[in-house]
Formats: sequence, structure tokens, C-alpha cells
Amino acid sequence: MTEKLLVVDDDQQILTQIRWVLAEDYTVFTAGDRDSAIEIFRREQMSVVLLDHGLPPEPRDAEVGLQLLEDLISQNPLVKVIIVSGTCERANALRAVDRGAHDIFPKPVDLDELQVVIGRVFKRVALEQESLEERQLAQRVAIEEIIGASPAMLAVFTTVRKVAGTDIPVLIHGESGTGKELVANAIHNLSARSAEPFVPINCAAIPETLIETELFGHERGSFTGAVTQRRGKIEYARGGTLFLDEIAEVAPELQVKILRFLQEKVIDRVGGREPIHVDARIIAATNRDLEGLVKTGRFRADLFLRLAVVRVPLPPLRERGSDVIELAEHLLSAYCREFKKPPAKFSGAALEAIRRHPWPGNVRELQNRVKRGLVLTEGRVIGPKELELEDPLAEKVPLLKEAQQNVEKELVERTLQQNGGNISKTARILGISRPTLYSLLSRHGLR
Repeated sequence: MTEKLLVVDDDQQILTQIRWVLAEDYTVFTAGDRDSAIEIFRREQMSVVLLDHGLPPEPRDAEVGLQLLEDLISQNPLVKVIIVSGTCERANALRAVDRGAHDIFPKPVDLDELQVVIGRVFKRVALEQESLEERQLAQRVAIEEIIGASPAMLAVFTTVRKVAGTDIPVLIHGESGTGKELVANAIHNLSARSAEPFVPINCAAIPETLIETELFGHERGSFTGAVTQRRGKIEYARGGTLFLDEIAEVAPELQVKILRFLQEKVIDRVGGREPIHVDARIIAATNRDLEGLVKTGRFRADLFLRLAVVRVPLPPLRERGSDVIELAEHLLSAYCREFKKPPAKFSGAALEAIRRHPWPGNVRELQNRVKRGLVLTEGRVIGPKELELEDPLAEKVPLLKEAQQNVEKELVERTLQQNGGNISKTARILGISRPTLYSLLSRHGLR
């Protein structure tokens, strides 16, 4: 079955030429106006479209073609639309790219070159489809809301499935914002304890004077203000899982009590006299080097060994390859539904900016930027500006300017040396005035 290609142009001669050249390799459909193009596109489920944006009733105006572009993308966000553009229509072609067009092909149409370009685009479509199928497969075997198909994340998934069927403690290590609680929740939900509570507590967010009662509870009258008996987080996790986030922040005195619970499954409430047996699994997480803290005496070695029976290292987003794109698109789709907005997509420049950004805040930063981009964009295509990321296309301008300045400095310096520092002669050879030469010398720090 050959691939389907839709060619949209109001010039019948161009349609005939393109069909004649490409018909051997593709099933070519042609349309001369917006309505017929939409009807064919919807019926045939096209993946590649060649579009001249000058369409009737206003063939000299690009607005009809641009509207058709948006219609096609709204029906299939993955469609590859190639804009056929003359030199005088360059501004409109760039507008089309900003709205989601895949590429620009120049007029007059070189049919041999067009064959090569179309072939490359269909190969891109095939690779994307293959990647999509792989991602869908990865999502079927992925865990909870953890998105990713990189080798590092597939290793995480494998470890999670293996430990979920046991009750052994797990230590999750990763930078802030990498999704440590999501992994802990996934382990719980895949375990035999999934019907019981998953109780998270952030050890760094609770004052040191309160964290003991938060974890172990207290008896009435055990201290000023303890007017009632209160159960701690460990008791609330009975039968389920207790997730100790930022475990490295726990004071040494409290580490002893946590160690006792891990060893004996017994706790003492603050002010209590009777030990209480609690069956709860412990999963801990940290963004710090616990082994380093053990060596410096700031974390108990015996507690570390108890917690780190199995370690799950979570890679930062910058080390997860194409996962960042997959995750960004997943988040965009989810936020569109959450905010009740029509489907949106990232521009090519935005996707490149997402790839290049180092993501120091990891997944949490990506969530915030995607959410902000969706709220700030006025159309359906989100660019680098809305994400507050550097535009990779704009980077070329300062690079060119810098190169020009370097060439200018080198030329002035070399000419000045060749003429023994003679200002008048150097200015004459360079074809500039003496004041201009002095200005250049000052700008480039030359003497």
C-alpha cells in the first residue's frame, strides 16, 4: 500500500505536473480550494500535505491557506504540511511555519528536488509512527504517570516491578523534581498493599520539633497543647506504605526510632508507655548523597543499610534523551483537558528549545513551563516565548554578529600592523575615515 499525498494548489498545471512526477511512488490526491482539501484530508487520513497558501477566493492573500493549515493540524496534530512559497511570499511562509507547518519548499518548483524532499518527509513520518508505537508500548508497560522510554527509565520500571511484589525497604535517589514520589506510589500500587493507604511525609518540610509527633503520634497530656491522643503517620499507614521523602533531613535522635520500627515493626507514641505493633512498608527518598553523610557521621550507617536494601536511582530529565519531548507532549495534552482548552501543539522551535534546555528543575520545571505556555499562548501553537525558553532560531543572529565583529577586529589589527601603526594610511586602505578608524580601535580595544 503506497503512502497518500495531498497537493493543494489553485494552479491546475502545477497539480498535473506534481501528480505526474510523484504518482509512481505515492497515491496523489489534488485539491484546488480549501473545502475540497479538507474533505479529501478527512476522508483519506493524510499524513503529508503539499500546500500553496495562495488559495481562492483570494489567491493573492495567504489567509485562506493559513486557515487551511490550522484546520489540517487541528484534525491531525502529527500531519506534515510543506508550504510551497515564492521569494515574495517569504513572510507568509514564515507565518505558516510559526503556526505549525513542517517545512518550506521554494518556487518555482524543482520536481526532482521535490521528489527527494517528499521522500524524506515520508521517512520522517514512518520513523515517528514507529516511535509512537514504541512509546505506546512503553506506556502500556510504564508505571502510573511516569512517562519515558529511555534506557534509564526502562531500567527504573524493571526495578520497580521486581520490588513491588516484596515488602523490602526501597531507597529512591534523585534530584529534586525527578518524580520520586511517583515512583514510590507506583511501587505501592503494584504491590499486595495497594488497597491500603499510601502515606507520604516530607521530612524536610516539618520543623524538627514536630516531626517526631507527626511520625509516631502522641498521647493526651504528653506535652503542652496535647489535649487529645493523636496517631502518627506510621499508624495511618498500617497495612500500606509509608513514604519518607527527604529522609536525609531527619535528626540523628529520630533516626534511632525509625531504625527500631524497621527492625521490630513497633513504635512508641510520644508520652506513651505501651509499644504499638504496626505493619507498614517503608519507602524512603533523598536528593542527597546518603553514603557521604554516613561517612561524615551525619546519617546512621545501620539505618542507611536498612533503608537501602534496594536502591532506585532516578535520572535527571537532562539525561533522559527524547523522554523530555514525550513528557512535554503528554503534559500539554493533559493540561488541555484540565483547562478545557482545544488541542494545542508545540512549534518546531519550541521542541528544539525543549531539547536544548538543561532542565535544572527537572519534571517539576517542565510541568510549570508547559502549563504557563498553554495559558499564555493566543493560538494553538506554543512557541519558545510562551515557554520562556531561548528561541534556537534567534540564537543565529548574535552568533553572526559576533563573527562579523571578530573579522572586523582582525582586519583592522592586521592592516594597522602592516602599515607600522600609521593611522592615515590604514584608514585609506580600509576605505574609511580617520575618526571611524579611531572608533573601531576603541571598540575592539586596539592600540
